[in-house]
Amino acid sequence: MTFWWTAVQGGGCAMGEARNEQDARLEITRAQGRASVDFNERSGRFRWTVVLDGGKSSHGWADTESDAWWHVKEAVNRPFRGTHLRAPRGLWTREP
Repeated sequence: MTFWWTAVQGGGCAMGEARNEQDARLEITRAQGRASVDFNERSGRFRWTVVLDGGKSSHGWADTESDAWWHVKEAVNRPFRGTHLRAPRGLWTREP
């Protein structure tokens, strides 16, 4: 059992208990309003979105709400792999 506490927007706080650290991270993200699952009537599927620390976001589609929250949980608990920066293309020239 894990006890979690976090500050939320507007100066409040949220707290609760979770089974393990992964579930606690998911609950913290939900309490801060950085994770959402919405039903899209046009597609008939659930759209999940999560904004991680540092502004990186992940999003996708799922057939059921529980599957969507599973994807959010996986995105929140994904290990940080760093940022891959790619150099601009076409900036080299041949020597004369």
